[in-house]
Amino acid sequence: MSIFYRAAKIAEEVHAAQRDKTGRPYIEHCRRVVDAVETRDQKVVAYLHDVVEKGEGWNRTRLDEAGFGPTIASAVDAMSRRDGEDYFAFVRRAASNPLALPVKRADLADNIWQARQV
Repeated sequence: MSIFYRAAKIAEEVHAAQRDKTGRPYIEHCRRVVDAVETRDQKVVAYLHDVVEKGEGWNRTRLDEAGFGPTIASAVDAMSRRDGEDYFAFVRRAASNPLALPVKRADLADNIWQARQV
């Protein structure tokens, strides 16, 4: 199974019972972010971008050990807000990772789109 399909499968499992801000299945948000970025690695990060925050037991180490490697694991980690972390410190950290940056932009754009739907 390719890295892209593994990421999609993990995201589908983690977000299976979750809903987005509009009440739609959360995985639809992930898919819109995937569609908004260009490279394979960006698309993998897009699928995984909320797995650490919203999934049980997922972290940078587990992503690396699951075969995504340190570059993708680091980008997903950069997009994962830590408990108690200041929002702007989190955004700066995400923006400082070159792989995470375009995914974070797409994530924010989709979050704004969702806010306009409710």
